Amino acid sequence: MKAIILKKRLLSCWLLLSLFSSSALAITLQQAKQQGLVGEANNGLIAAIKPNNNSTINHLIISVNNHRKETYQAISQSHSLSLNIIKLRAYHKAIEKTQSGHFYQNSRGAWKQKK
Repeated sequence: MKAIILKKRLLSCWLLLSLFSSSALAITLQQAKQQGLVGEANNGLIAAIKPNNNSTINHLIISVNNHRKETYQAISQSHSLSLNIIKLRAYHKAIEKTQSGHFYQNSRGAWKQKK
């Protein structure tokens, strides 16, 4: 009898866990910025504020940066501008849009919190 109850509880737990896919537990870029986990890097990409082994945050950084790299490349080609110029412009625009309390890297690579 106890074995059956235990099996039912384990099955119930497994079903509940399976409902939470990795995307349901994923964090958005905005949430990561609000929590001070990532910020706008001085190369036009995002980066972890502190060394991080959290796979969710690492996946977010890779995903956002891949999208940005593709966008920068397309803009660079369509406007006949160097990729470095596009990244620099994106960096300055990102700082302008950075909300108070969020982090960004200055030109020397030090993290600053926007006031």
